Parts: sequence; C-alpha cells; structure tokens
Amino acid sequence: MAQSLNAFFGDLNSSAVSFAQGMPAHELFIILGVAFAVILPAVILGFGFLGFLKVSRVVQRKAAERAMLNDQTPGNKILIGRIVGAAGSKAQRRVMDALEEKLPEFNFGSAFYMGAAPVNIEATDFALSRADFQELDAAFQASGADLIVWGDTNFKSNTTRLCFATPATLRSNSSTGFFPLDIENAPAEWGQDEYLAVAYVVGKRLRPSLGRPADFRADRLQPILKSMGSLLESDIVLNGRARTELEDDYAAGALHVGEALNSAEWLEKSISFRTKSLENMTPGSDPIRWSQAKIDLGRAMCLMCEQKFEPAKLQEAMAHIREGIDNTKSDARMQLAETGFASLQKAEQMLANRRRFSIRWSV
Repeated sequence: MAQSLNAFFGDLNSSAVSFAQGMPAHELFIILGVAFAVILPAVILGFGFLGFLKVSRVVQRKAAERAMLNDQTPGNKILIGRIVGAAGSKAQRRVMDALEEKLPEFNFGSAFYMGAAPVNIEATDFALSRADFQELDAAFQASGADLIVWGDTNFKSNTTRLCFATPATLRSNSSTGFFPLDIENAPAEWGQDEYLAVAYVVGKRLRPSLGRPADFRADRLQPILKSMGSLLESDIVLNGRARTELEDDYAAGALHVGEALNSAEWLEKSISFRTKSLENMTPGSDPIRWSQAKIDLGRAMCLMCEQKFEPAKLQEAMAHIREGIDNTKSDARMQLAETGFASLQKAEQMLANRRRFSIRWSV
C-alpha cells in the first residue's frame, strides 16, 4: 500500500515538473500574475469588508449611546454588554427577553428600555480592574444608562455568569455591587425561573431600596414579595450574595407587610421563613445578619401575640429578641458604635458641666 502511494505521488510530481518545463517562461509568469491579480483584490476586499462591519457596529452602538443619552423619556436605561462564549449571543437575547417579561414584577411596573453596550469586560466574582472600571465609567457617561449587564457562558459546565454595575456602585469604589449571578443552565434551556432570577437581580441593582421595605407602602410591596416567594420556591438555586439578598429582602418585606396590614398570613410567612433560615445560620458566621434574623423573628411573634395572646409564644419572642441584641455586642462594628456613643455622652456631659459652671460664676 505504501509503495503504491509513493509511486502515485512520484508520478504526480514528475507530471507537474514536465508541465512547468514544457510551458514557456513568459506564459508561466502571465498565469501567476493573473492569479495574483485576482486573489489579492479578493483578500483585500474581504479584510476591508470585515473592517467595515466592525466600524459600522461601533458607529451604530455609539449612535445608540448618544440617542439614549439625549432621550428624556422617563424610565430606566439598561445596556447589555458583550457576553463571551459560544452561547453568548443566545444569552444576550435571553437576558433581554427576561427583562422585558419579568422586570416589571420587581420595579413596580416602571418604564425601562434597553440597548447594546460597546463594552468587553471579564465576568468576575471580585472587584473590577482599573481598565474595566474606566470602560464602564465611559459607557455610563456616554449613554446616561442606569445599569450595564455583561457576562460569559461556559460550554463545559453549562453555566452562564452575569455581572451588573450601576453608576452608584462605581462611585462607591467598592466591590459590593459586582457579585455575579451564576445560572447553571444553558441559555437555550432558560425558562420562567431563570427569567425571574435575572429580573430580580436587575431590579434590586436599579432599586436598592427594595432591601428597605419600610420605604414602601405595604399594598405596593405585596406583588413584589409574591414574585420573590416564587423565586425562592423555584428549582433555580441562587447562591452567594444573590441568594442572601433575596432571602433578606423577602423576610424583611413579609414582616413589614404583616405589621402594616395587621396580616396574620404575612406574619406567619415571616416567622416560617426566618425559622427555616436560622437553621442554616450560626451566630459567629455573620453576627449582624444572624441578629437581624433573630430580632425579626421575635418581632413577628410579638405581633402575632397582639392578635391572639399566648404567654408562652410571647416569652419565646422575647428570648429571640434578647439573643439577637446580645449577639450584636460581639460584632466589632457594634463595639465601635458603643465606644463612640460613650465618648459622645462624656463630651456632652463635660459641655453641660461647663455651662453650669459658667452660669454659676457669672451671677
């Protein structure tokens, strides 16, 4: 077999040499020149066309940024940046579909509109680099956007990582707002649960006050809490900061609505959720969060006792509140605050003594 192949290629090479030797030199150069004249323009045209497409996309996005900046229509402006990976384009479309369909459930139905962002930033779970910070800042200033989304897709793990930034998170010079949302499902397989998860994180970034339910009327907050509850009960397992914020927002909101509307149903939801969440928390892991959960649980039980007095339940509620208060004393922030208050009281007492001394001797 090997000998036959060698013989074949040998005959082919001999034929090519004989053809070239038998051809006049000037005709060979003419053929090569014609081929070069045909191929070179085609290559130049191809590269030129690719460059034109790239420039046109940049110009189009810049024009979209200027249009967004000059648009005075009320509503949030959201830019969707590049999502890297084989499924990146599909993920971009899914994110836009999720926001169009589900974001109204987390922003009180307020208006918003979306556009493409000319940003190419690594999707990370830690603070942004200086170059990424500058690129985001330039995009915010050029477009007047309220939020930029970017990310990447991992073909091997079927995971999509999305990151979010607002002008406020950039001004804070903190990594707090840059936690990722990891969705362990290919974009082509996203459903209502994934849409709800994306919409919640975007809604919270646009409206951080969702974590302060007392800022809102209870009747307006109820639909948002129902959507949060659906997300907590879904098969989508949020992790990290996204999960923590969702749990805290829901628990605080349920307590606020239950207290404002004197609703036993919402108070029971608050008690049930806080009791369950405390099973997975320890006083030392996050003292402030654990104390908040204990105090909220005690408050909800006290409010239930106002509707139906039960001495044993009231005693249990008081125990939860005491434990929550006592645990805050071990937190360095609370210790610092107590030291500050003590120093302030000492200074005020000194000032009051001086005033009494001055008044006494001026008489």
